Amino acid sequence: MKFLDLLCALEQRLGYNHLPVNAQATSIKDIFESSPVHQELMTQLVRAIYTANACRTLAHPVLRNETFAAFAPIRLEALRSSKCDVDTHRLIDELCNALEQIFAAETVTARPVPAKSGDPTGEVITLDAVRRRRILKTWT
Repeated sequence: MKFLDLLCALEQRLGYNHLPVNAQATSIKDIFESSPVHQELMTQLVRAIYTANACRTLAHPVLRNETFAAFAPIRLEALRSSKCDVDTHRLIDELCNALEQIFAAETVTARPVPAKSGDPTGEVITLDAVRRRRILKTWT
């Protein structure tokens, strides 16, 4: 997934008011069409993801581990801040869930191996991403 694609997917999940992405942006400096509700947090997050994935343009690919590694210290700092309110806390939780869902949708599922005639067969049941995600408890 490309950096700009990730931001557009986040915009779809979080809403335009939280992440107003300029789809025609040519550089990181003009990535926002307008000011996000939590401008400092979102600007810091976008820059951290861009840097952690060693992006040079908006078309460079981003990886799950690098993206979460960039998001973790920002999340921790924001939640421990004395300025953290209910809306910020909810936005951070929604960001965690949205990132997990976006990267889960990108993973390629393995092709099933055809069963041999003597092997017993079974049905593979996939679990919802919501049930698989880790519940992160935060103390604020």
